[in-house]
Amino acid sequence: MEIRSTGEDAYFAASNSARGFCSYYGECFDAPAIKRVYAVKGGPGTGKSFFLRAVARAAREKGWRAEYIYCSSDPDSLDGLRLFSGEEGIALLDATAPHVYEPVHPGMREELVDLGAFWDPARLAENGEAISLLQQQKKEAYGRAYRYLSGVESMTRLRDELVAPFIKRERIAALAARLAEEIPRGSGFSCEVALMHSIGMQGRVGFDTYFAKASRILRIEDCRGAGQYLLDAFGSLAPARRWRMRVSHDPILSDRPDGFFLTESGVAMVLCPEEECAYPHRRISMRRFVETARMHGVREELNRAERTRRAMLSGAEAALGEVRAVHGELERIYGQAMDFAAKEAFTKAFCERILTVS
Repeated sequence: MEIRSTGEDAYFAASNSARGFCSYYGECFDAPAIKRVYAVKGGPGTGKSFFLRAVARAAREKGWRAEYIYCSSDPDSLDGLRLFSGEEGIALLDATAPHVYEPVHPGMREELVDLGAFWDPARLAENGEAISLLQQQKKEAYGRAYRYLSGVESMTRLRDELVAPFIKRERIAALAARLAEEIPRGSGFSCEVALMHSIGMQGRVGFDTYFAKASRILRIEDCRGAGQYLLDAFGSLAPARRWRMRVSHDPILSDRPDGFFLTESGVAMVLCPEEECAYPHRRISMRRFVETARMHGVREELNRAERTRRAMLSGAEAALGEVRAVHGELERIYGQAMDFAAKEAFTKAFCERILTVS
């Protein structure tokens, strides 16, 4: 796992999961504070990420606060922005496949930004056969990756079934309650999705945003999957404690949280190994909540499941590496057909228009 420290409020709003591409765009971009959304269209290599980066830079120069939403497949690229002036904001998002975003009020609230207006269709047509072949190769490589990720999920759930009888759930729930009592009540419950991790064309990548913003870090050190029980128990207390929180989901098993950040108290609780957290933290070991001495009868099968899980994960990373090679060639072809000077002029005018606060 590569952990990146960008100095930004950076996270993911989608993931390559065991069930295919999993998007949290609705939760992210249809939040009540977002008053207008700009859906950016254009093929690979048309500069969507550079466009978003330019808008973010212009917004910060005008005093706006920026949240950077990175691409789960290519963490060097942006998938979106949330920009705030005061308590209200606007959002921009990459609305090309596979991202799914359904407008709430088309035209009135959402506006289309078509960067395809700056490419030369004739030049693309000259490479039509190559583009079609590359798109098919990319689709097939993604398909292989998702099948491998499905295997990761299967082996993880098998492990959980084998270990479940040996988990001290009541003691874990009691620990969650004690930890919750250490944290002040909030002003009103709310929950936003902000993923810390992804698996994509560059392997497994994470942002340290939760850690960098935290005033206090609770790092859960897992043992045989027991850490998930603590996260689930802790998260279930959030509504009663009236916490405003961000939740990070496991990128592969998207129904599971892998971290929380409580925005008012600044407390972060994250399930991760020590090498992923370079900040001072309180370590919570889950070993004492697993009766490992009684697991002799299932240990061989557990080890077999873990070996298979790792093999599936390696296969997924290899397939996503193939996606990266194909995607790079598609970017080259589309990039050669772009009029970037005209696009830059458009970007400047666009920033002036949308960042004017009345």
